[in-house]
Amino acid sequence: MTKEKIIQAAMLNFSEHGYSGGSLAQIAEEVGIRKQSIYTYFKSKDALYLSISKQAMEAELLFAKEFIAKHHQLPVDKVLLPFLQSFLERYESSTETKFFMRSIFFMPQHLEEQLSEQTYFYLDELERLFTDYLMEQKLSVTANEAAIGFLALLDSLYVEMLYGGSERCEKRLQAGWTIFYRGIRAEV
Repeated sequence: MTKEKIIQAAMLNFSEHGYSGGSLAQIAEEVGIRKQSIYTYFKSKDALYLSISKQAMEAELLFAKEFIAKHHQLPVDKVLLPFLQSFLERYESSTETKFFMRSIFFMPQHLEEQLSEQTYFYLDELERLFTDYLMEQKLSVTANEAAIGFLALLDSLYVEMLYGGSERCEKRLQAGWTIFYRGIRAEV
């Protein structure tokens, strides 16, 4: 119970303040324990950060897998556009998603190797997931090319969410989606 409370408090703290601004003392205070008690569960601030980063990445992958599994019979525009829209909604409402974004874009330099490994695992899994889904679709490009292009669009939305806000992100989503979809749609 306490470990889960520490994880939730840490995720909120790091999502708001980043690694360097994150405070174990504040996390402990939020949970109602002494700072030293955190070390019962995590040997260091780094270990806590890496643990919640992995948990957030796994949650994002699980969401993507479940989304595709639920909608795999639908055409591209009924799956990929709603996926992008759902990501924007989750970023604005989910501490876990917000933390995940911060952890992959604002990596503490001394944890860069471990976090990059997690990030590339996440991206490779998404590429496989979307390639598999797109193999069943009629496209003007290969399924893998479409998946990589889709991830490039998703990356641009990540950046806009972090730096530009929801209005700019929505504008980028609409323009990016229109061009992406026209580019991959097979002529009938």
